[in-house]
Amino acid sequence: MTMPPQTAASTAGAAVPDLLSQSFARNPHPGYAALRRTGPVRWDAATECWYVTAYEDVNALLRDDRLAARIGAGFLGDHDRETWDGVSDVMGFFGSWPMFTDPPHHTTVRSAVASSYRLGAVRPLRAGIAERAEALLAPLDPGSADLLADFAQPLAVSVTCGLLGIAEEHRDELLAWSAEIIGFIGVPRLDPTRAPRARLAIARLREHLATVTLPDARAGRGPGQLKAFLGLDENRASALFAQILTGGIEPVVACLGSALFHLLGPSRPLLDRARRGELEVGGLVEEALRLEAPFHFVPRTATRPVALRGQVIEPGQRVALVVAAANRDPEVYAEPDRFRLPAPGLPERPHLAFGAGHHFCLGAGLARLTLVEAIRAVGNWVGDRPGGAVGGERGPAFGHTVWRRLGLGY
Repeated sequence: MTMPPQTAASTAGAAVPDLLSQSFARNPHPGYAALRRTGPVRWDAATECWYVTAYEDVNALLRDDRLAARIGAGFLGDHDRETWDGVSDVMGFFGSWPMFTDPPHHTTVRSAVASSYRLGAVRPLRAGIAERAEALLAPLDPGSADLLADFAQPLAVSVTCGLLGIAEEHRDELLAWSAEIIGFIGVPRLDPTRAPRARLAIARLREHLATVTLPDARAGRGPGQLKAFLGLDENRASALFAQILTGGIEPVVACLGSALFHLLGPSRPLLDRARRGELEVGGLVEEALRLEAPFHFVPRTATRPVALRGQVIEPGQRVALVVAAANRDPEVYAEPDRFRLPAPGLPERPHLAFGAGHHFCLGAGLARLTLVEAIRAVGNWVGDRPGGAVGGERGPAFGHTVWRRLGLGY
């Protein structure tokens, strides 16, 4: 696929970040800002994708039915027919995920399960989440703990696996399968060599669903959310199970890591005020989601021409709606690159970290609940101790936020 002529002309000479470089992978926000400033609707030839970065455009296109959620041909690249045949079964599995489907398929799955994941349905889990967070923090030494490995990761695993009725003895293997599945799809372009491992992981996950999860749901064992799977056929049930498993852990870990990096460091006064009841912890969660969206892109494929800011996105072309850039748009947010709260009486536009429209994140309520209880528990854990150094290491990643470690020094 070549660069559209009008794009080549209109962006000539503009500073274009290398989206596949290591520097971009480690710190993409300056690159997003450059895209938003010099070409908020820009074609990138290396990834064969349009990148849309301004808040108003991203917010509108998240709700635009000219952009489909299904995986486009751009992900498949220029592989020959034999290669495509060798991965078609794996791609077919992802084609049933709610996040990669459009109405009416998406509507069918969403309507069957949405009531089980609304805030009212997951709110009864709050006490258990708070108890687990406190239990994880209690034995930790603030001067030496890795808050990712010792707290954020095990908390997110506990919440997600608990929601899916995954017993302790099965968690390691299911998380390993989840990693293989997301490793296949979570890259800019198709890598056929990953298909055999993903295929095996999919088969084992389906077997677990058929032999453990669904029988438990039919017998009334496990959390109430499991009942939602009983109304779906095998393909839809396994796709939804995989999407919740793969999408319920790392985003929470990423957001919690980002929140704690700021709240235990330069924004420590905000955490102290929340601990004293002067601020709502929920506001800190929303700011962490705005500043560091766990997933940076919402991928779409154009089904009809989309004219935007002098550019024309043609049918079949891939589009990345860059919510991480939209959430830092200075036209919408004051001091967008800083962790801060809106001035009282001046409400801001909602962030787009969970998307918008009919693909708004199914697990948003549970994620928010988990983050609120985790931050509240950390605030109580550090108490009145004086603030110290916060050491964090971000991992290189394309399109999502990754933290490798996060530690305190008192």
